[in-house]
Amino acid sequence: SPFQPGSPGGPGGSGVRPDVKRNREFLEQFSLDTLKMVGTLKLGGSYYGLVQTKDNLVHRVVVGNFMGQADGRITEITPSKITVIEIVPDGLGGYIERPAALGLTE
Repeated sequence: SPFQPGSPGGPGGSGVRPDVKRNREFLEQFSLDTLKMVGTLKLGGSYYGLVQTKDNLVHRVVVGNFMGQADGRITEITPSKITVIEIVPDGLGGYIERPAALGLTE
């Protein structure tokens, strides 16, 4: 039936939940669509993303940092994009992971 939750255990059965006890990082106060990727740095074999906020300040991010207002955790940084996994409500009382990305703007 299309009206029955698809995950075992009902709503929120996947176990994905935002960590409400985690200290918030600076870029989590901005909506993901207001942030712009403006470049990368490669130091010691690791990529660092450069993200610009709407007040034109540029911040350096690494894999594992959080940004955006939906508990977005950075999972990959390449020369052309920053990949993020957000945790959003599923509409059934639980949460799901949703992929998102910031592409390099020119």
